Amino acid sequence: MQVAIARLKSAKLVSNRVRLPKERQRIDLTWLMGMPLTILRSFRSRILALVLGLVTVVLTAAICAIALKARAEVERQVGIQLQAAADAAGEALKSRGTRLASAVEVLTSDFGFREAVSSADAPTLLSAIENQRTRISADLVIVLNTDGHPVASTLSTLSAKTENDLKDLIASDADGETLQLYRLIDGRPYQLVLAPVRAPEPIGWAAMGFALDDGVATDMSRLLGVDVSFVAGGGQEPAYVTSSVRQQERRSFVVVKDAPEGTPFVVTAGADKILTWTDPIRSANGHLTLVLQRSLVSALRPYDDVRNSMFAIGALLLAIASVLAVLLARSATKPVEELTKAAERLEAGDYSVEVPPASITELKGLASAFNAMRAAVADREATIRHQANHDASTGLPTRARITEILNALLIQAQLKNQTVTVCLVEIQQFQSIIGSFGHAAGDQVLSEVARRLAAHEGRPDRVGHIGTDRFLILLDSIDPSMIGYEAERILERLRASFDYSGVSFQLDIRIGVVVFPTDGGQAAELLQRADLALIRAKETGGTIGGYLPGDDESHRHRLAMLGELRDAIASNELELHYQPKVEARTSRLVGCEALVRWRHPQKGFIPPGEFIPYAERTGAIRSLTLWVVARALRDLKLWQDAGFRIDVAINVSPVDLAHPSFVDSIATLLVQTGADASCLVLEITESGAMKDLAATLGMMEQLRVLGIRFSIDDFGTGYSSLAHLKRLPVDEVKIDRSFIKELEAHSDDDLIVRSTINLGHAMNLKVVAEGVELISSWDALGRLGCDLIQGYFISKPLPVQEFTAWMRARPPSPQTANHAERDLHAVPERSTLLGDGLQKSQ
Repeated sequence: MQVAIARLKSAKLVSNRVRLPKERQRIDLTWLMGMPLTILRSFRSRILALVLGLVTVVLTAAICAIALKARAEVERQVGIQLQAAADAAGEALKSRGTRLASAVEVLTSDFGFREAVSSADAPTLLSAIENQRTRISADLVIVLNTDGHPVASTLSTLSAKTENDLKDLIASDADGETLQLYRLIDGRPYQLVLAPVRAPEPIGWAAMGFALDDGVATDMSRLLGVDVSFVAGGGQEPAYVTSSVRQQERRSFVVVKDAPEGTPFVVTAGADKILTWTDPIRSANGHLTLVLQRSLVSALRPYDDVRNSMFAIGALLLAIASVLAVLLARSATKPVEELTKAAERLEAGDYSVEVPPASITELKGLASAFNAMRAAVADREATIRHQANHDASTGLPTRARITEILNALLIQAQLKNQTVTVCLVEIQQFQSIIGSFGHAAGDQVLSEVARRLAAHEGRPDRVGHIGTDRFLILLDSIDPSMIGYEAERILERLRASFDYSGVSFQLDIRIGVVVFPTDGGQAAELLQRADLALIRAKETGGTIGGYLPGDDESHRHRLAMLGELRDAIASNELELHYQPKVEARTSRLVGCEALVRWRHPQKGFIPPGEFIPYAERTGAIRSLTLWVVARALRDLKLWQDAGFRIDVAINVSPVDLAHPSFVDSIATLLVQTGADASCLVLEITESGAMKDLAATLGMMEQLRVLGIRFSIDDFGTGYSSLAHLKRLPVDEVKIDRSFIKELEAHSDDDLIVRSTINLGHAMNLKVVAEGVELISSWDALGRLGCDLIQGYFISKPLPVQEFTAWMRARPPSPQTANHAERDLHAVPERSTLLGDGLQKSQ
C-alpha cells in the first residue's frame, strides 16, 4: 500500500508538470483507482492490510501528535519571546528619548545658542544645531520662534503640513514644558523632543529627533532577537515602513491592518508562517505601530532532527510489522485457500469431491459443514432443475422445456424429411370454473387435462403446459391428411365430462394447429403461428383453427390500426355520418342514426367492420363511444337550436355498459353540450344485452333516469329469451337488415318480419326496419304496420353539413303514405349510394 501511495503521489506531481493526453490520463486514473480494490480482494491481502494499517495508523498518530505538540510549544515560546521583545523595545525607545532630552537641555542652556536665537541669526543657529546633531547622532534639529515658525532646520525643506503641526504643538504647550513624543514629519516617524529656549522668558523652541528608520529597526532586531518594523500612516495614506526585514520581503512579513493588539497572530508568507506581535505607538498626527515578528519555520528548525529520528524509527517498526504480517497471513490463509479450491470444484459441478479436513479447529468445522452442504446442494440442484423445466401443478414440461424439445424434433424431422404438428390447446371457460368452484377445482381440471393429453400422445414429454389455461402437444410423423382427425381425437378426449363436488360439466376447448415445415421452420415461429391459428378458431367460432399465409401481417396491421385509432380519436380524424329514420306511413323525419367513419390520411377510408370489433376486444371502444356521443350531442344541440326536433341513435357496446363510469361520462357530456337527453337513443345488440342481464339492466335504469331511451339493435338474430328481453327498459326494436333485404322474394322473411312487428307492438315497442333499399320493401313494411324505416332508399349516411342541408330541403309538412313514392324521386340513385358500403357501424 505504501508503494501504491508513493506511486499515486508521484503521478500527481507529474500531472502538475506535464499535461498528458486525455486518453492516457483516463487509463492512469482507472488503473490507480482500481488497484487498491484488486489488492484487497484476497483474504491474505486483507490481513496484511489490517496489520500494516493498524501499525501505520498508530505510528502516524504518534508522529502527528508529537509534531503538533512541538509546533504548539514553539508557537507559545515564540509568543512569549515576542511579548518580552515588545517590553524591551519600549524600554529601548524610552532610553533613546531620555538621551535625546538631555541633549536638548544642553543645547537650550548654551549662552551662544540663546544669543543666536534671540537675534534670529539663521547661519549661526544652523551651525550650532548641526554641531549638536552630529555630536549626539540626532537625525533632526529644528529651531522655531515663539510663533512656531521654523528659523533654522537640518532638513532642507519642511512641508506646510509639518510646519502647521509644529505650530499647533507649540501652541498647545502653554506651560512651556519639554515634550517627549513621537511624530510623523513629512510622513516619516521620529522620536522627538521639543523644549523652550528661555532668556529667561521663552524666546524660541528647539526640536530634536531620532528617525525610526531601517537602522534603528535593525539595531533593535539584533538586541531583541526578532524582526522589528515600524509602520507609519495607513488609512487613506500609503503606509511608510521601516524594518529590519529585507526590502523584497516586507510585503509578505509586515501586516498590521485589522491586526489584533497585545496578542500574537500568524501571518502566511509563501511557505513560511510568521508569528507577529503589534504594539501601537501613540502619535497625535498619524498612526504609528511597532511590529515584532519571528519565523516559525526557523523556530521549528531545532526540532527537525527529532522529527527525522521519529520517521526512521517508524519506518523500522513498519518493516518489522510487515514481515510479521506476511508470516501471520500465510499461516492463516493456507487452509482457506485449500477450502477455496475445493469450492471451485463444487462450483464446476463436481459434487463427488470431498473437502479435506483442516488442522485449525474453526476451519475443521467449516470443512465438515462444506461436505454436508455439498450433498444437500447436489440434491437441491436436481430438484430445482426438474422444477425449472416442469410445471408444479401438472408435472408437464414448461414453455422453455417444450420449446427445447420442439427444436430437437425439428432438427430430426428436417434430417428425415418428416413433418411435426404443433397443437395449441386452450380451455375457454377456465376462469369461469375458478370463479364458480375455486382455484382447487382449477388445479384439478388442469391435472386431468394434462393426464388425458399425455395418455393420448403416449409420451408425457411431448405435452407441455405453457400457460394458465394452455397446453401444447407435439405430434411427429403424422400424415398431413390425418392432422384434422388427430385434432378431433384430442377434442373428443378432452370433451369427456368432468366431475367436481357432485357437478358434472364439459370443457369448451379450442385448438390451433400448425405444421412443420409448411407453416414455419423455427420453433418460435411455429409457436407464434399456433397462437394465430387459435385466434382464427375463436374469430370463426370453430373449435379447430389453422394458420393461413398472411395472418402475421394481418394481425400486425390490426395492432397498428388500433394504435392509429387512438391517435385518430385524440386528433379528431374521425367523423360522424347520419342516416335518417322516417315514419313508414307519412315519411316524416323523426330521427337519425350516428355512424362513425374513419378516413385515414394515408390509407383512405377504413370500414367500421375493420376496427370496431378489435376496439371492443382491446377496450378502445369506450374512448370511441364517448367521442361519438360527444360529437353527436353537439350536432343534436345545433339542430335543436335551428328548430329541428329529431332523435339521434348511437350504438353502444356491451363493453361500454359494463364500465362503472359510463353513466357519469354520459351525464357529463349532456351537461357540457346542453342537448336534450330525451332525444338521445342508445342502441344495444340483443346478444350483447343478454351477456350479463343483471348488470345491463342496472346500467340502463341509471341512464333512463337521465331521460335517455334505448333500442334493441339486430333484433331477431340472437337467441335471447323473451322473458328476459321484456325486462329491459327499451322503447323500440330494430329488425335486422338480413330480413328486409329481399322481403318480397322470401316468404319466410315476410313471416319473420310480420311476427317481429306484431311482437314489438304487443310489448308496446316501436319497430324500426333497417336496410330498406327498395320502394317495394317500404310498401310491404307499411302494410305490415312497421313504425319507422331506415335505409339507402331514403338516404345514405351523410356528413353533418350534408345531412343538415338534406333536412332543410325536405317539405316542411309531413307527407302521407300515398305521396311517399313521389317524394322519394329526389333521393340519389341507389347505384350511387351503394359505393359507400352497406356495412353499418356500431
